[in-house]
Amino acid sequence: MLDIPWEAFSIILIIFILAGMTQGVMGFGFGIVAMTLLPLTMGLKDAITLLAIMNAIMMCLSLYWHKSSFQWGEARKLLIGASVGIPIGVYLVAVLPERILIIILGASMLFVGINYFFTRHRKARPRIGPAEYPIGMFAGILAAAFNMGGPPVVAYAYSRTWTVDQAKAVLAAIFVVTSVSRLFFIGYTGEDLHLIFSLTAILVIPIAIILRLGISIGRKVPHEFLRPIVFAYLAVIGVYYVFWHA
Repeated sequence: MLDIPWEAFSIILIIFILAGMTQGVMGFGFGIVAMTLLPLTMGLKDAITLLAIMNAIMMCLSLYWHKSSFQWGEARKLLIGASVGIPIGVYLVAVLPERILIIILGASMLFVGINYFFTRHRKARPRIGPAEYPIGMFAGILAAAFNMGGPPVVAYAYSRTWTVDQAKAVLAAIFVVTSVSRLFFIGYTGEDLHLIFSLTAILVIPIAIILRLGISIGRKVPHEFLRPIVFAYLAVIGVYYVFWHA
């Protein structure tokens, strides 16, 4: 039995439904949506740990459901960069104030969001070569620090000539590496682990169903329509983190 009020559990469930649907449709956003809202209903450390576990599970499922579109060659350099960036992010969490980290996250999201609308008429390229390493590394740093490594690789994936499923497959692979590695490096830092594991056990199946539904919906949305929505979403959340996040 959960040791929290029914109202609080209902809000947590709704938050993860929104996060799962966003992730399924857009290929990213699980961590951004959940981390923005969860601290409103539970302690920050518990929210971070619950999200870390749920994120790792959902990203593994997402990669499985996109496995037919995954190509190792498209993700290899990003994955290597992310693996290097994760321990750097762990170190930055230990030495930098939380507000500085939040501003870094928000500024990165705001930049990639606005940059898209200034460069959207440029012809998309299939690859950008060695620059994939620092993109992946920055994603790893953000993932270790916030459970949200999406902005750099989302900007990369949605500016390429890939199909929606190819972009989502690459993103899912990156998110599997960053989410699982984050658990390995940082572990379970929540204050009420019994509550966290109980919530995970209850939430994992319904949110997996929502994620799968979102993937099905996302496959019906044209890439040309989805792309500006993705970057506008990044810009709006970036503004929130830079100017309003406490």
